[in-house]
This record gives sequence, C-alpha cells and structure tokens, in this order.
Amino acid sequence: MGEDQWAEEAREPGEEYTEEDFAALARFLFSRTDPLMLAWPIEDATDKAIQALNDVVRVLLGQARVFRDWENHTGLVSVWDALVTTAAQWKDHADFDQAWALDDA
Repeated sequence: MGEDQWAEEAREPGEEYTEEDFAALARFLFSRTDPLMLAWPIEDATDKAIQALNDVVRVLLGQARVFRDWENHTGLVSVWDALVTTAAQWKDHADFDQAWALDDA
C-alpha cells in the first residue's frame, strides 16, 4: 500500500490512534490466544505459533509507541492495519469491535 492509500484509510482528521485503542485491540488478541497457551496438552508446533503471534502483537505495540513519539501517523496507521488484519480472523467473535474493521471492505 502506498503512503497516500494509508492516509485514506486513516481516521478522520483530528482523530488519533490512542494508546487505549491499541491496548484494547491487543487485549482482544491476547484473550483469544492466552486460553490456547494454557491448554494442555499442546503440540510443540502449535505452542510455537501461538507464542509467535503473541510476540508479534507485543512488537507491534512497541512500534506504535515509537511512531506516536515520532508523530509518524503513517507508521501508526500501518501498525493499526497489521493488528486489525490479525484480529479480523475473529471478526465473528462477540468481542470483536466492528469499529476496528477496515473501510476497504
């Protein structure tokens, strides 16, 4: 996606992606994966995949903080899109916030 396309998918002017927005999305993702991590027995490959997903979410949250500090809105939109794309795997879940859905649907 080009930078102009990211800007088109961003929130309305004046609307910022807040720390709480990212935290809510991360909580949703972790609440999907944590029960799987705690279930026993679990196959080694499955455990690795779930742990990798959790690690990616943590890294993306860190990137969002840095992009916010740098006032890099394009970077924030990119991270938001990555998290929403991941969360969309559970778009039919009752806790999925439809406000997270991308406008390009």
